[in-house]
Amino acid sequence: MADQRVVQAALLTGPPAYEPRTPWSPVAALLATVAIVGVSVLAAVVVLGTEIVGGPSGGSSRGIWRQDMSALATLAIWQAIAVVLTVLASVLLGGRSRDVLALRPPAGTRGVYLKAVLLMALLQIAVSAVQYFFLPQDMYADLRPFVQLFGEQWVLALLVVGIGAPLSEELLFRGFLLSALARSRLGFAGGALVTTGLWTALHAGYSLAGIVEVFLIGLFFSWLLWRTGSLRVPIFCHALYNSLIVLVLRHVPLPT
Repeated sequence: MADQRVVQAALLTGPPAYEPRTPWSPVAALLATVAIVGVSVLAAVVVLGTEIVGGPSGGSSRGIWRQDMSALATLAIWQAIAVVLTVLASVLLGGRSRDVLALRPPAGTRGVYLKAVLLMALLQIAVSAVQYFFLPQDMYADLRPFVQLFGEQWVLALLVVGIGAPLSEELLFRGFLLSALARSRLGFAGGALVTTGLWTALHAGYSLAGIVEVFLIGLFFSWLLWRTGSLRVPIFCHALYNSLIVLVLRHVPLPT
């Protein structure tokens, strides 16, 4: 019955296709998520040592890593270890990665990806319009530091921000953690709010407008998972979203 429901579901019509399939309890999954983040960060610190910088404007770069490369390398190591640990955790209690992380093909036709991208574009336009009219001073506040951070390493940034971040963050938060929370009394909606809040916390340091935008796009990615039953769609949209930001920062100068 569940498989038939998934086949019939579509992005905007029919019942939602998501069905959590995980052996993890909500509390255990939450603790495991915190542990994965902590271990990944610690591993990055150990690998790069004192070369890790606190941000695009902080610290000095010594050794073989320039400041921008050091920060990007830190992110890359964190992402790689987080992906490995998340996949291992998904099978630790007898589950299957394909099920626990919702890596099944999405419900409906391949056109679901195009529809998801179009909806994401509409959401971004709406958010940008609100920022432009009500918070114009914050529109570029969160982007300027990344121009310095990426420097000339925009190809590396495209790999780390455009591919590594979507894979590691979606697998860990909306794949591993949300599947457990959705089976609790929170349900999918409550689990999505908690998961998105924790994911947004990774972006601490953004302006208020930036935090709101991250939270809204996180809820949208959760909605895509709920409707399609597959984490592949949020990963695809997240990767496209981040990649476009990197390319814009590379080719379009920000106003001063």
